[in-house]
Amino acid sequence: MTSTHDRTPGSPPSLPRYQALRICEDARQHVVVVQVDALTKIEAFIATLPVEPDVSTLLVQGDTSATARRASFFTTHDALERHLLATLDRAAIGLRLYVCGDEAFVWRIRRLAGEAGMLPEEITAELDAAPRAVYCVHCSASHVYDALPEVECAGCGINLSVRQHFSQRVGAYLGVCADPDRPYLARHA
Repeated sequence: MTSTHDRTPGSPPSLPRYQALRICEDARQHVVVVQVDALTKIEAFIATLPVEPDVSTLLVQGDTSATARRASFFTTHDALERHLLATLDRAAIGLRLYVCGDEAFVWRIRRLAGEAGMLPEEITAELDAAPRAVYCVHCSASHVYDALPEVECAGCGINLSVRQHFSQRVGAYLGVCADPDRPYLARHA
């Protein structure tokens, strides 16, 4: 993922970096996938897209009462994913994917696009909100949480310390037991 979003000096290189969305002039087709809450953030970017429907596609996950020019709205993430996969399946060489939303959403879409055959350099992402996925090393499950330094795993209940290590493969931060002597501190206090 190319990026210009600043990281804290000395932060681990695995942390994802993001940039404001910009149209790729060489692209033959543009697909934008966005959470409804992020629509206003990327309005100016959307306005730069070509107006031909076969060249530009805007897919929005969320409430259909929002308005966006030439947008298809999906109330569930599963419906959005099915439509995106069908769009990518029909795509030709030269497609660029632009994603905007919270970190968990961005990486779920990136993972799906990668599984469909897109290369990382064909995908650009802009971060809109803090919720992020945390991968629990104890039960091998990923869950979405606010950006807190410690969370309770929704899968196994262990109190997790969220490490500053991000796995692009699983699209999540690493969560390890915060206190091995008292792993269930939150529930048994």
